[in-house]
Amino acid sequence: MCWGVLAKLVRVDGVEGEVEVGGATIRALIAVEEAKPGDVVLLHAGVVIEKLDRESILANLTVYYDLVKYHYTFNGLSEEEADRKAREDLVKLAQDLGISPEELLEVLRENMREQEDKASKQESVPESSFFIDYVVQLAETDYLQVMHYTNYIRVCERAFMAMLSSAGISYSRLIHEYGLFIPTVEVNAKIKSPSRLDNTLRVYVWIEEVGRKHLKYRCVVHNLTTDRIAADIEHVAVCTDTAITSSHELPEDIKKALETLSRSDRSLKQHR
Repeated sequence: MCWGVLAKLVRVDGVEGEVEVGGATIRALIAVEEAKPGDVVLLHAGVVIEKLDRESILANLTVYYDLVKYHYTFNGLSEEEADRKAREDLVKLAQDLGISPEELLEVLRENMREQEDKASKQESVPESSFFIDYVVQLAETDYLQVMHYTNYIRVCERAFMAMLSSAGISYSRLIHEYGLFIPTVEVNAKIKSPSRLDNTLRVYVWIEEVGRKHLKYRCVVHNLTTDRIAADIEHVAVCTDTAITSSHELPEDIKKALETLSRSDRSLKQHR
């Protein structure tokens, strides 16, 4: 994956030229055809790799906004102050690229509306669902300190195991008393909004279905720090021997305990 910088082409001389970036003029190789002074381009490692149309410029600026805002929040500014400073920075950059502030701000507003509509969609959670609270750790994040999507599954498994323990079902009991295991074989995950380092997550978990050999459970991850739904993940687990070579019926007492969990009060509460 390559990161490019928005720049304005100011001079073209064959395969070389000059671009203006942040008020500074630097030399660059031109790796696109029909480039001319005044074009807005994407610069990567001193090479002009793409000529951008207006729509692409605005799309790149919205990505810049997210990065710049996160930079300010990471350095201790409030959400409101980080938003104000990020907009100021983007307006100046947009003007340098020939984009009016009004056009940029309208695109930012539209982008934020879309994100909020997606992230704030109400999720139905059973009133009696089990939950744990979890703080995002550094090892679970990427270089922007955003939680990697695979780690939501790990956190959901923590919540699921805790729920089983609360009902007197432990994996050690399954393994040592029954010689069985219930591995997850299918996951349907929807990541709805980012979780960052030190955010507190409330992970709701409940059982939706208990079969002869399988069970289905679902987790909704609510980011308490941002008050947004971070993830909605469905799991299917199948009872097997400990070597995971063949499926087995769930032990009757384990099945009854699971069914008790799944039959708990199914009235729903809405979470944002």
